[in-house]
Amino acid sequence: MASALPYITAGATAYGAIKGGGDKTTQSSTVDPATQARYDDLYNRAQGVAGQPFTPYTGARVAGFNPDQLAGFDATRNMFGRSLSFDPTGQLNNLAQGPLNIQQFQNPYNEQVINNTLSDLNNARQMQIQSDQDAAIGSGAFGGSRSALLESETNKNFADIAGRTSGNLRQSGFNNAANLALNDRNFRAGLFGNQLADQYRGLGLLSGIGNQQQGLGQAGLDANYNEFTRGLNYGPQQVDLLRSAVFGGTPGMTTTSQNKVSGMDRIGNAIGSYNAVQGLFG
Repeated sequence: MASALPYITAGATAYGAIKGGGDKTTQSSTVDPATQARYDDLYNRAQGVAGQPFTPYTGARVAGFNPDQLAGFDATRNMFGRSLSFDPTGQLNNLAQGPLNIQQFQNPYNEQVINNTLSDLNNARQMQIQSDQDAAIGSGAFGGSRSALLESETNKNFADIAGRTSGNLRQSGFNNAANLALNDRNFRAGLFGNQLADQYRGLGLLSGIGNQQQGLGQAGLDANYNEFTRGLNYGPQQVDLLRSAVFGGTPGMTTTSQNKVSGMDRIGNAIGSYNAVQGLFG
């Protein structure tokens, strides 16, 4: 009987190991009560905040134009309207295409000056002829061919001088009138150019008024749209607030684990036990 004891013991151990089943692990976690209480309080508070209704802002968010600005707008429009009553572009075209009006700048006393000059020359001619005749009488040659020759030469000199003088006077008068007409054209072109520049400036000011009014209107639209999108984002923000309260904390945890020895481990232990017992009786 003693010799069979090791075999009996080993067989019983092996049977118990096989009977014990497979590998099994059990793990459980519990939250620290104090932490759980704070966790629940935070959740309740977050739930209350998340449940608050959206409150849109109903006050003014965009400042309008003040009275001085509005008065400036009206004055600019009036100035622009008066400026457009002129047609500087058409006037400039007329100046460029029309002839230079010299006649209106002719000196009305030009002919009188010429006539007076010619009269003075004629007096000088007559005086020269009288002097020649007196000289001929004194020499006893009056009425002869020599006297006629002297008178003819005097008349010829008078005609040459009178022609050159009157021509120079008329040319000088014409040049003066042409210069005056050209200066007048340039002066009027400058005035029309200034009017045109003023119209362009008024157009720029009027466009600036439009840009300011458009900017004010756009600011109002943007304010309304931003409030609209804020209302759309309110719900998700509240949900995120609640989610962060639920999942954002790290409460204290207590973890308990329990392991059971597998059947194969039991067999190994039984074989070890058998070998030990066999050593005792061997």
